[in-house]
Amino acid sequence: MEVSSEKSKVMVSSERVNDASITMDDEPLELVHKFKYLGATLHEDGSSTVEVRTRIALATAAFAKLGKIWKSSISFKAKHKLFRSFVSSVLTYGCETWTLLADTERRIQAFENNCLRKLLRISYKDHVTNESVSELVVAYVGPQEPLLATVKRRKLAWFGHVTRHDSLSKTILQGTVEGKRRRGRQKKGLV
Repeated sequence: MEVSSEKSKVMVSSERVNDASITMDDEPLELVHKFKYLGATLHEDGSSTVEVRTRIALATAAFAKLGKIWKSSISFKAKHKLFRSFVSSVLTYGCETWTLLADTERRIQAFENNCLRKLLRISYKDHVTNESVSELVVAYVGPQEPLLATVKRRKLAWFGHVTRHDSLSKTILQGTVEGKRRRGRQKKGLV
């Protein structure tokens, strides 16, 4: 296997180290602040808020491409199956590694509610609550797992998978480091 120095990049994910000079074939590799790997955008700060926003935008685009189907006279049950197959799968790609903050959870719920309102042809001007929309969905297709619950379930399943195996992923995820801690409280510079 050959590694291309032109395609290789370096990203530093540390609060203390700002620069890394790594060379390959006596050429320094480009230092980047973010890059795309297996369809997911990784950032140097380790947060996933930009990735969640990107996934929501991609899912919105997938939803918009199916606009003729949503406006057609096919049953809501069929539309909901298409939504779960084609749109929610775009949103949840790689969700196992997301860090869920209150803001990102709210965005995921808002996206799902917006899509369900469009499928049911309910306008915001109609002043129908999100709970009423959820009740209508249950009435038409039966109980369904919300997208946010799907994301949380997949995150938990991935965590269980990683923790059952002795691997680098487990060490990184659990943050275990060999050795002993120093006695006493933390120093101001380490916080």
